[in-house]
Amino acid sequence: MIYQKVEKSCLLRGKDKLEETLNLAQQSHENYLLKSSKEDLENAINYYIKAIKLNPRADEPYYRLANLLWENGQIDLDSAIEQCNNAIELNPKSSMARLYKGYFLKISENFEEAEEEFKMSINLAGFLSAKPRLALASSLMKKMQNTSANFNDAVQWLYYFITGTSLMIFDYTSIKMLYRGFIEDFSVLKYRFQGLIYEKINNYDNAIDTYKHGAQDTGRKDFFYSKMADISLGKGNPYQAVECYKTALKTSPENIVLWAKLASTLQKYYSDDVDELANCFTQLSGLEPENSRIFYELGHLNIKMENKLNAVSAFKRALTLEPNNPFYHNSLAYAYIQMENYDDAISEYQIAIKINPDNEWTSVVSQALGAIYHQVKGNIDASILSYQTAILLDSSNIDAHIALGEAYQDKEDWNNAINSYCEVIKLNPNIPRVYSNMAMALWEKEYIDEALIAYNKAVELNPNNDIAFNNLGVIYLDELKEPVKALEMFNSATQVNPNYTLAYYNKGRAYEMIDEKTQAAKAYQMVIDLNNVTNEFDAHDAEERLFRLFDV
Repeated sequence: MIYQKVEKSCLLRGKDKLEETLNLAQQSHENYLLKSSKEDLENAINYYIKAIKLNPRADEPYYRLANLLWENGQIDLDSAIEQCNNAIELNPKSSMARLYKGYFLKISENFEEAEEEFKMSINLAGFLSAKPRLALASSLMKKMQNTSANFNDAVQWLYYFITGTSLMIFDYTSIKMLYRGFIEDFSVLKYRFQGLIYEKINNYDNAIDTYKHGAQDTGRKDFFYSKMADISLGKGNPYQAVECYKTALKTSPENIVLWAKLASTLQKYYSDDVDELANCFTQLSGLEPENSRIFYELGHLNIKMENKLNAVSAFKRALTLEPNNPFYHNSLAYAYIQMENYDDAISEYQIAIKINPDNEWTSVVSQALGAIYHQVKGNIDASILSYQTAILLDSSNIDAHIALGEAYQDKEDWNNAINSYCEVIKLNPNIPRVYSNMAMALWEKEYIDEALIAYNKAVELNPNNDIAFNNLGVIYLDELKEPVKALEMFNSATQVNPNYTLAYYNKGRAYEMIDEKTQAAKAYQMVIDLNNVTNEFDAHDAEERLFRLFDV
């Protein structure tokens, strides 16, 4: 007898604990429905799991847990339907279990079986059948939209919609939810209105305080912290704005607008925080997987982080969504270059050029394609064609003109190289590099006076052009036999670049020509000493010259 009393007492305590857990689960579930809070969703899931552990024979936790797990992406529709079947097996007279099963069947577009479950739910619920009636009306509407509708379906839809709406007055749970929703909406509206008044009179500190209280009292941190972030941005405090957006996202992690605002703020003020930006766009890509721009931005962030494979994948995903976007093809080409996959890069550049959204932009892409042919593939003819295409698209593309001149120069086509540099000078007469390149081409054609003029212009525009000074010195020394003038140029070169080995070598030659053996020896010794460190010059000739200086 004593044992039976103890057992009964334990059963009562277990039942009370189950009811308490279910109440907590339902409260969290309702809060989630009202606020879309991730925290409330997780709490509801955990409470329902706990309820099943307390009593595996209780039917309610199964179908409610199925709904939450499916919404959270943790199970598929088949698993959700299976959970509802478990609830029905435990309690065949559960109207709600059949309502949830019908809901999942409707989503899977199994309308006939869904209607059967909804009708069984209606029969079991009696006067409390507002929800299954409205669910059946919704299912009929979706069925009519997706299949060929008939008159009977339309009549049934109207009947269940009207009766479902009428019976809402007997649905205590729905009325309670509506009442709670109204109270919470009123509280949100109150804080929002107070904060807005403070904003209108530029009292931003009080506005932020009001929104803080609103977030605490209503639980709508997503809304109020977003408002605080907007104010912080207006006050020039991006750090506080970022922190507010992050706080808002903790309670509403699937809010696309909040993620977009956070990403925009980070891009504008903290563009170097690549990891944080990448996290934002990764979240956005999951929430909005059909937005190609998100994957495009994510690709560039992965390039900055040197995640080359991820960058390629992101750009490919963007192109899957928008295959004729030339900017995406261009970016994918750049990502391939980072991976040294030049053949695929060439292919992507060619597609971008073919689409040609804008001549000026496409000119730059053609120039980039030419650079691969020129500097990587060693195909000078193909590079010349690409550079010419770039110039044809945009005759003011100075870089393309320079690149074309250098391609001709590498091909030893001096005339065309000179013509290309002349075109550059017409567009901009103040580029030192162009005069240096032109001087070299003129020198190769033995136009010595013209080469001198070009080199002098190069050092006039850039007094730190050590190579131009050295080459000027070589012309004075070897072509014009003016060693004193040559020394002046070589000294300028080594003054600009004290480690310029070749200039010291040429300086030694110039000193030899004017019979300054000691100075020549110092220059050659400098060549040998520098080359021991840099190993960028064949010092054998300098050593021989040094030894010969003092041969009797």
